[in-house]
Amino acid sequence: MENSKNNNTQKKRAYELWLVIVPLGAIAALSVWFLLQPEQSVASLTNFGSFFVSKTGWFFMITPLILIILSLQWAFSKKGKIRMGGPEAKATYPLWSYIGMLFCASLAGGSCIFSMVEWSYYYAAPPFGIEPLSIEAAKWSIPFNMFHWGITPASLYLLLAIPFCYMFYVRKHQTLKLGNMVGIMIGDKPYRTPVTKIVNLIFVIVIVGGFACTLGLGIPNVANCLMAVFGFKNELVVSIVITVVISLIFSFSSYLGLSKGMSKLSTINIVWAFAFLAVILVSGSTIFTLENSITSVGKMLNEFLTMATNLDAIGQSGFAQVWTIFFYSYSWAYVAVIAVLIVRISYGRTFREMIFSVLLGVPAGAWVLMGINGSNSLDYQLSGRLDVASIVTNEGNHAAVVSILGETIMGPVIGVLAFAIMIIMFLATSLDSASLSLAEATTLDSENGKEPAPILRLVWCVILAVIPLIMTAVGADLNALQAFVNVACWPILIVGIYMWGKTIKWAKEDQPTIEQITPAQKEH
Repeated sequence: MENSKNNNTQKKRAYELWLVIVPLGAIAALSVWFLLQPEQSVASLTNFGSFFVSKTGWFFMITPLILIILSLQWAFSKKGKIRMGGPEAKATYPLWSYIGMLFCASLAGGSCIFSMVEWSYYYAAPPFGIEPLSIEAAKWSIPFNMFHWGITPASLYLLLAIPFCYMFYVRKHQTLKLGNMVGIMIGDKPYRTPVTKIVNLIFVIVIVGGFACTLGLGIPNVANCLMAVFGFKNELVVSIVITVVISLIFSFSSYLGLSKGMSKLSTINIVWAFAFLAVILVSGSTIFTLENSITSVGKMLNEFLTMATNLDAIGQSGFAQVWTIFFYSYSWAYVAVIAVLIVRISYGRTFREMIFSVLLGVPAGAWVLMGINGSNSLDYQLSGRLDVASIVTNEGNHAAVVSILGETIMGPVIGVLAFAIMIIMFLATSLDSASLSLAEATTLDSENGKEPAPILRLVWCVILAVIPLIMTAVGADLNALQAFVNVACWPILIVGIYMWGKTIKWAKEDQPTIEQITPAQKEH
């Protein structure tokens, strides 16, 4: 009887309900503020964000470079040979599927839109004092597009991924809650200090807020594209239908779990994306697209340090603040999500495989996407076939996308439908990983090989889908919410730096054990 009572108590304590209620309350309070005082709320957060960036931009810029150096040092040391799960552990997913899940979860839907039009912003307002709308501006446009979706933002995922993996697989602490991990590092085993509770709360708020923005900003683009082609009039109704479709996809995927759900969803996503890109490549100016894509990758790598440190303190052009730091800030919302996903899918992988999959595998997929879509639309611009830059400036991104797709062999109808499906698949995969992270964050303990309860992931799927719909319906400003999330991410950055220091210290203490287990391991 006593054992049965204990078991029931344990079941009741399986989830932390307050970590669901409090973040939702915070988002609701912000939404009300945005609704009641739209101009003041947006102005306040925007001004604060601008002030924040002006004082801390240098730190935003050097953090990815430091993470790249530290991660590569880890990968090439004996620590890089440590196989997560033990020397005999076998990888759960093949390498292509492993990288595919990381790629789809980290890029979301914004990458699809930006792959076609982002270059036009740099073409019209280039860095380094280059003449706008010039050939030189065109040469820098795609490389900067690739840079902003490349190695530096991907390196941010390793801020938490390496400490998470080391704690989970090497130190064998069965938790994937950021606050609990910090608690372990500071010696707070009951995880009940204000520090651990606050960190767990911020962890959930950042994920919920960040992905509410992802859906809230991605769905209108899809809706506007469909409205432009099919003549739909009510944006809210179209957005609701799109949200329901996305919700059904990632809810079903979440319910099936990682191996039967997300891995297969990401595979379908990649196949569809590459089929779409193949049509663009073959039916467009193939030689120009291939040559410019390769040239852009080379220029981006050759000018990597210039791009990564371009704060223009003398010229004060503000290019890095407007673009580079914006993309870094946007990536912070994904740091916690991707870290949890990496832990869950990395069983049987070495740290070296994981690090290079993040630093090279994810950017490589982005470079293909940006190279083909971007170079194709740039060719339309340079040949005089379509003035993409003017359309973006005067009518917006969605109008430019519809116009670009209308010039392809697919035509506006099939092209927009195929493109919309690609965005929906990317959004569904990203939100599937977000629901996993949120379920882990609100579960008391995590066990190796055991995922959170499907019902909990479904609850988070519904929450993530409903929040942007409500905010859109009441007219709340999602850009203001994004500004809030960017500021709220800073505690995670500070916590991540602390965790890196502690993890390095642990690795030195564990050196004798690492020396014993790594020589016998064989890379896959």
